[in-house]
Amino acid sequence: MAQLPTKAQILALLRDEPMTGSRLRGALGLPKKLKLSFKQLLAEMVEDGTLNRTCHKEYRLSEKEPGTENLKVKDNRRPGARSRRQETLVEKTNRSMRGVLHQIDEERFFVTDLETGREYPMAHRKTPPGKDGEKISFVLYPHPKMKHSFLAKVDTNAMLQEISWNDVKKAFIKDSNLPLNFSKEIQEFVEKQNAPSAKDIKGRVDYRSLPILCIDPKGAEDHDDAVSVEILPDGFKLGVHIADVSHYVPEGSALDSEALSRSYTQYLPWTAVPMLPEKLSGDLCSLHEGVDRLAFTCMMRLNKKGEVLEYEFQKSVVHVKSAISYEYAMELLENKDPDILALATVARLLRANREKNGILELISTEYGCEFDEAGEPVKLVPRSNVESNSWIEECMLIANNCCAKELTKRKLQGIFRIHEAPDTKDIMELYYLLPDLFKDAPIHIRELGKPRRGDSNLNPDVFALYKHLVKRAGTDDALMMRILRSMQKAHYDSNSFGHFALNWQDYSHFTSPIRRYADLWCHRELSRSGKNIKAERVNSVIEVCDLISGNEIKNQKIERLSLKVCSAWLLQKHIGESFEGTVSGIEQWGIFVSIKEPMAEGLVRFRDIAGDDYYIFNPDQGIVFGKRSGKTFRRGDKVLVRLLRVNPLRGEADFSIERKLSSEKSSKVVSKNPEKDAKRTASRSSRRKR
Repeated sequence: MAQLPTKAQILALLRDEPMTGSRLRGALGLPKKLKLSFKQLLAEMVEDGTLNRTCHKEYRLSEKEPGTENLKVKDNRRPGARSRRQETLVEKTNRSMRGVLHQIDEERFFVTDLETGREYPMAHRKTPPGKDGEKISFVLYPHPKMKHSFLAKVDTNAMLQEISWNDVKKAFIKDSNLPLNFSKEIQEFVEKQNAPSAKDIKGRVDYRSLPILCIDPKGAEDHDDAVSVEILPDGFKLGVHIADVSHYVPEGSALDSEALSRSYTQYLPWTAVPMLPEKLSGDLCSLHEGVDRLAFTCMMRLNKKGEVLEYEFQKSVVHVKSAISYEYAMELLENKDPDILALATVARLLRANREKNGILELISTEYGCEFDEAGEPVKLVPRSNVESNSWIEECMLIANNCCAKELTKRKLQGIFRIHEAPDTKDIMELYYLLPDLFKDAPIHIRELGKPRRGDSNLNPDVFALYKHLVKRAGTDDALMMRILRSMQKAHYDSNSFGHFALNWQDYSHFTSPIRRYADLWCHRELSRSGKNIKAERVNSVIEVCDLISGNEIKNQKIERLSLKVCSAWLLQKHIGESFEGTVSGIEQWGIFVSIKEPMAEGLVRFRDIAGDDYYIFNPDQGIVFGKRSGKTFRRGDKVLVRLLRVNPLRGEADFSIERKLSSEKSSKVVSKNPEKDAKRTASRSSRRKR
């Protein structure tokens, strides 16, 4: 026989949300015949101050009830879209509960609340929410079909607060499908490799007496390039010495196949997943200071203007005189170190020659992450970009240029780095979105013609236009990113079709064989002579180009995501706080906002914009506008945002916009009827798809 519930049971149910008497009776499963008795019990609880009754005829906990003085009961009703209230993560976690998970069958689960002992079913799912008997954090939500009933779901936000940084790193490696170890066969092969012997050195050009410098970022472990500069009466002798990885990685071996499969060393803020085993990448192939190493040298003779008169590729042996950081190289420059002065002089001449032909520099701020002694992220910081970076860059660029010319001249099956000119359609889209960038442009869009002419990606007209756009963008990272998105992506090809951004017809990769497979391939090709030139390759050059180009895109995404993971980890302690942010991008699914301290970017869904407006995305103008208020958001707007939730496992952060602070001057006149424009755009998109 059914009995009235105890006061404790009623209080436990109302602890989550206020309820009307009929809904409360249904949730407790009381029959209709107990309706009057139950109403009398509720009236007594209101009279003695245990409960309060609202103007909506709902019962809620009284603030006088012991243990509820600081308890904020959230109104959990499901209001209409117009009056939907914005919730913060702080409010949601107040409803998070702990329980034990139980499995009924393969797809059915329920959870038992540890506090009240009540059981709540979970939605049917093919992926188990956890193991049977496991303790989880969960929240309740109304059953979509059964009135006055609730379903439980795992509270991922509460669960995320319990994970450690090591758990995040392990999960990231697993989700990214990054290979951590090498096979036993490869490890056994690598263990047999030794430092260069007299037999290995025989027949190589000996450059051990040269003042060779290795300049890398602080903490770098794989040193695959070094440079030497000799001053001649009529110019300079520039040597670019690259680790001879091909000596240790036989073509067609298991190690070669694994290196091709990885294609690159995957750099993460907290570690690196190498393309080659540690003994090779960090030791035998690495050009360490004070030891003999096998190298592949591009020796170039330059005139006094820094122009390349002749070059030669040689198998060599080197002995690095000094391995220093970029920052220390600048100190040596101030102290007028002769070797550093010679290198700086040559690099500046090489850059001046590139500037004569045109340089397209899309400068954007790159970020790294600093870690504490325990290995946890502390803050995101801009990566240093001192002048000595450009010294090495200029030397590597000219060596890669010579490599491509040599491959073409000898008709070898080289792998070339090509970059196509931007498509006219993408240029038009950029013009419509940011017309101010095109002000006083040296050429009109209608005069551009075809982006590609014959077998060359070089296009002087488009190049001149993009030089103008980059100059107009200045130091604005967001504008620079927009320009970058309008350009094609560089990739690998078996033909030398040219590199648009460098404005060079011949460009390949030669200088980083420890961390890029394309460079290793080019080393092997340059080593061919006589009958070996036409010998069959183990792998097809076309298939290799497709594979490494695809892996490059994947690795770049993983690298960007890993930095977002660090950013999200730092944001965890700031949930519920407000920040001044800048709108960095707008898409049809929401507004991206960046904040400076801590450095991070997150998403604001349209439903998380304060107020009861309905927002529409206009892709033509790159804005979001409120249907009722006409309020707009565009890139560059300053906004006050609140951090709602963070997921460090996925590198995600969600914000809400509390209010708009200010905006940049619009570079485009906003339509008087943005809703009509949005519909017109959707119609045009539909016709294009058909």
